[in-house]
Amino acid sequence: MGRVGRAARVVRVGLGRNRRRSLVTVALIACSALAVACGSSGSSSTGASPHSPVKVGYLLPLTGIFTKNGVSEQNGFKLGLQHFGTSVNGHPIQVTYANDQGDPSVSLSDARQLVTSDHVQVVEGPLISSAIAVVAPYVLGQGIPEDDLYLASPLQSQAYTRYGRGFTSGWDGFAPTTVGAGWAYNTMHWRHVTTVGLGISFGWQGIGGFASQFTKLGGKIDKMIWVPSNSVDMSSYVSAIPSSTQAVFVVLSGSQAASFVNSYASFGLKKKIPLMGITTLTDQAALPAENAPAALGIYTDAQYCDGNPSAVNQQFANAYHAAYGVYPSYYSEAGYTKAQILVTALKSLNGNVTSEKALSDAMRAVKITAPRGPVSLNQATWSPVQNEYICKVENVGGTMRNVPITTFPNVPPWGTLSQSEWQPIFAKTAVSPPSY
Repeated sequence: MGRVGRAARVVRVGLGRNRRRSLVTVALIACSALAVACGSSGSSSTGASPHSPVKVGYLLPLTGIFTKNGVSEQNGFKLGLQHFGTSVNGHPIQVTYANDQGDPSVSLSDARQLVTSDHVQVVEGPLISSAIAVVAPYVLGQGIPEDDLYLASPLQSQAYTRYGRGFTSGWDGFAPTTVGAGWAYNTMHWRHVTTVGLGISFGWQGIGGFASQFTKLGGKIDKMIWVPSNSVDMSSYVSAIPSSTQAVFVVLSGSQAASFVNSYASFGLKKKIPLMGITTLTDQAALPAENAPAALGIYTDAQYCDGNPSAVNQQFANAYHAAYGVYPSYYSEAGYTKAQILVTALKSLNGNVTSEKALSDAMRAVKITAPRGPVSLNQATWSPVQNEYICKVENVGGTMRNVPITTFPNVPPWGTLSQSEWQPIFAKTAVSPPSY
């Protein structure tokens, strides 16, 4: 992480199930580097007193195979608080980070502790889709607002509507992948492809979105290959790709994405079969571990490209690089945008969170221009309407960056499918793999 401007005291709130929880009270400190001051959890606050904190619980995988993803999101959120405000009208923003290890059972246990012991007033939801699916109904059922990274299941969106408390500020698996499928078919003129996806709902939905639109247009899926979430060596999955396939579409993230890209090149496929993937295949959480010759030229369909030339993104990306020594991943941008939404909503309430419902309403109403572009929420799903991009890995000044080559503005959650086409596929792929 970046430099700390002042000495910070970190209070360990508890240890258990091999996870570490730390409470960070973020106070406004005038310095150029990221500054955090830490304190104890204290008692529940209604936000009625003049300087009562706004208590935020943040679930992230800070150990395990998704560590880089979790740390990237955490760093983005911290930078966002530095930029948008660490306190609002005298109310400091107090954040408890819980390491859920990317395990849904740990995530739910941590969520219970955040709500019942730490008395948080808002939860920034888990990173892993399978964890989001179990945590969101619990947190929202307790009357606590939750801002999720990803729309993982119909149960999640139904809970948003039922309890009127939650939403997804990040993305869903269908908007980028259906757009990508259309681009693959109409621009690249691919007619038959092989897919490789993570064998949980994140992979099922990303592959399901791509395959549904690709086959609708007349394309064919040669083979579907599923990778267990605990797999490290990608060679067996690369070797299973048919030599006759025209292209390969991949939904993997983090260390698995890096391993796949490197293995794909080492098997000699890079020069023979074009490779395309979802955002996370060459995201900056994976790209630094991918060999440059292996990664150069890979296409992704993405809601965020770190090489986006917009002024808002350049300011964010350069500040992130200055703070942490690397360019931001999509997880970094998602954390940063979460902070912007939270602080913007708190400012509309003068920092006084006397009602979790009022806070949720204020957060849901926020419309911003984020580094990824304009972001608003579709009220049918309470998930984003936003730009989607086709990105390409290019060498920019000696650094591998994801550069947008095509922009699709204001894409709804169901992407290029109709809402009625999307709903049954979304429901199926939330719990089981698609078949085409």
